[in-house]
Amino acid sequence: MAYGKIKSDALIYDNSGTDVEISISTLPTAAALAAKADTSALTAKAGLDAAQTFTKGQRGEVTALTGTSPAPNLEDSNNFTITTSGATTFGLPTNVVVGQTGSIFIVYGGAHTLAFNAAYKFVGGAAGITPTSTSGAIDRIDYIVQNAAAGYVC
Repeated sequence: MAYGKIKSDALIYDNSGTDVEISISTLPTAAALAAKADTSALTAKAGLDAAQTFTKGQRGEVTALTGTSPAPNLEDSNNFTITTSGATTFGLPTNVVVGQTGSIFIVYGGAHTLAFNAAYKFVGGAAGITPTSTSGAIDRIDYIVQNAAAGYVC
């Protein structure tokens, strides 16, 4: 790698087809930039390796599921919604990771039945839930992945 110096009176860059020239003499010095630096924003960034305290509301995307055999891809979202229109059987979820949590919102459209793949585990060992019978009603299932190898979504 070569090292050296470049002497120039101006910097020229392309701004979507239009050249823009900046005189070197108008650029701020390193000391001036350091004096204006706002480091408070750096400490406010969320990190993956530390506990977080958020001072504003955080939002998780709600991903729509479709079809009569939806199989949630847990890599897509934590929260899901589906509007049923008859018999619906939830398939084996994919990309399950122990500890992931979220909710599944089921909006009932007309007559319906509801069933679940054996990977879903409900309170007391039940194979599923008794859906709300009212058209337009919404049930919410909160889940946490307990065992990724077995695909257990509780």
